[in-house]
Amino acid sequence: MKLYEPFQFLTDKECDQLISYAYKNNIIAGRTLGKSTKRKNRIVWYKESHQWQKWIDMFNSIDNCIDWIQDPQISFYKPGEKYDWHVDTTPKHRTHIRFFTLICELQTAPDSQLQLQKHTYSPLSKGQAIIFKPEDEHRATTPLSGERISFTIWAMAKNVTKH
Repeated sequence: MKLYEPFQFLTDKECDQLISYAYKNNIIAGRTLGKSTKRKNRIVWYKESHQWQKWIDMFNSIDNCIDWIQDPQISFYKPGEKYDWHVDTTPKHRTHIRFFTLICELQTAPDSQLQLQKHTYSPLSKGQAIIFKPEDEHRATTPLSGERISFTIWAMAKNVTKH
């Protein structure tokens, strides 16, 4: 697996299990730091950690610096919902920073896309994922109909630039 190249990350069954998990938990409005209008969608935090070490090992096969992952997020997008251009970086004063972002399609919807400034994925297939650097600007466009559901993981590494 390589950065920016789609790959099969989850099976259909695993995608359906994550969607089921989300609907059984507290779906809340997606938020950003500060008062931004960039984001209008719904999310659930994924708290089941039994697969996290497998995911850490996967990220370390790309760059062996990942210590842990943040709680992954399941995101929902219906028509009119989106997450405009943004980056996933963390404040520079923290001991760990987001080193990789992984976004996986759990359910596709017409015309809904994951877009990076230099790449458009329209759409990824169910279970396919992209790994990219968190400083890459990206967005999720609104679907024409139906509901797009995605799964995001942030891989964390020590902040070697921290003062």
